[in-house]
Amino acid sequence: MDMKRISNFLKSRNNRIMLVILIIGIAIIAVSGRLPRDDGAVETGQETAEYSGEEERLGEILSEIDGAGEVSVMISYVSTMEKDIAYDSGKERAVTSGGDVVVTREIYPEVKGVIVIADGAGDPSVRQAIKEAVTAVTGAGANRVCVYERRTDSP
Repeated sequence: MDMKRISNFLKSRNNRIMLVILIIGIAIIAVSGRLPRDDGAVETGQETAEYSGEEERLGEILSEIDGAGEVSVMISYVSTMEKDIAYDSGKERAVTSGGDVVVTREIYPEVKGVIVIADGAGDPSVRQAIKEAVTAVTGAGANRVCVYERRTDSP
């Protein structure tokens, strides 16, 4: 766009108001992910590492099922983890201990779905055992757990 078109656009009072509202909306969205919520919960960026650790742990346990072989797991969540943080009596500052914010409660998100790839998933009894183990651990319904046999590349 050239400067003349921009200048003509900004001459209208309605266009200026819409532009200001748009800028305020973008600023609110950008800042909202970094501030604690009104209920004291705060979302952090550490969940990705924690979730991948859970996937690895679950994969290791599932690989112990007789006939499962090597197992890979991916877990999808509905939302991110929330942490309730402690505030001083006036709710103006978060309570810290050793430089870290004091977390009073962690709220784990609901599992949306799980994909499991296993060497032995071609065997229906192994596939069923894996599915039962995943539903027991994650709380996801059986319809949200998919178990597939690992592809074997031909030489």
